[in-house]
Amino acid sequence: HYYAMVDQLTLGNQWLLDNIGVRPESGWAIDPFGHTPTMPYLLRKAGLKNLLIQRVHYEIKRVLAKDRNLEFFWNQGWDAGHANDILCHMMPFYSYDIPHTCGPEPAVCCQFDFGRLPGSRYNCPWGTPPQPITDSNVADRAGTLLNQYRKKSQLFRSRNVFIPLGDDFRWDNTGEIHAQYSNYKKLFAYINSHKELHTEIRFGTLSEYFNAVHEDIETDKSLHIPTLTGDFFTYADRKDHYWSGYYTSRPFYKHLDRAAEAAIRAAEIIY
Repeated sequence: HYYAMVDQLTLGNQWLLDNIGVRPESGWAIDPFGHTPTMPYLLRKAGLKNLLIQRVHYEIKRVLAKDRNLEFFWNQGWDAGHANDILCHMMPFYSYDIPHTCGPEPAVCCQFDFGRLPGSRYNCPWGTPPQPITDSNVADRAGTLLNQYRKKSQLFRSRNVFIPLGDDFRWDNTGEIHAQYSNYKKLFAYINSHKELHTEIRFGTLSEYFNAVHEDIETDKSLHIPTLTGDFFTYADRKDHYWSGYYTSRPFYKHLDRAAEAAIRAAEIIY
């Protein structure tokens, strides 16, 4: 039902342009349960250059990570000229929350989700909570965090590493915003001031990250980004946990969607 995708993409992009004056360059698709090649094709036709995805079968992630192929140009199988390729970043770990995005060890990464500080509404299920960053612990905490970042960097070919800071239902109050920003700002200041750590770190947007990767590709002739073709179905996040029930569930609502979309399209043609 690609026409539903086209309608929603058109409506969303038009709203952004009319209300914010922004034309998106990067797609953010962390929660669809699998990915069709139609979506990156439509995004490319809409002017986007990049796409980030998350929910891909864990074994596919494992194979791609082994050869550092988690960033790739997503090619349409019929497009031998690669005119519609889009640069795609696949998140390597189990989920998109902070415990599963800073590195391969969620028990460690959870200690850097400052929305889970003691007394907050969330906690770390691995038992060790975050600590507020102070002058006395910043060196130790920065070293622990960088160790995770470096492990994650080994799964990618670019010298840039993307570390999302978020989760469902987060960043919705000033308390968490202050806790996350102020503690990370102290970590960043320490890391950037110690050149022997060989790391430059800052807050940024998804498009800024992709721009840095594109720059790497253009300037480093030894950097080869692979090309992949096909889809990423069916999604599984662990052994025998296949997310395929939604293919056939709620048929009444799916039929209603198709009927409504057909009526809207007919009205657009007539008027």
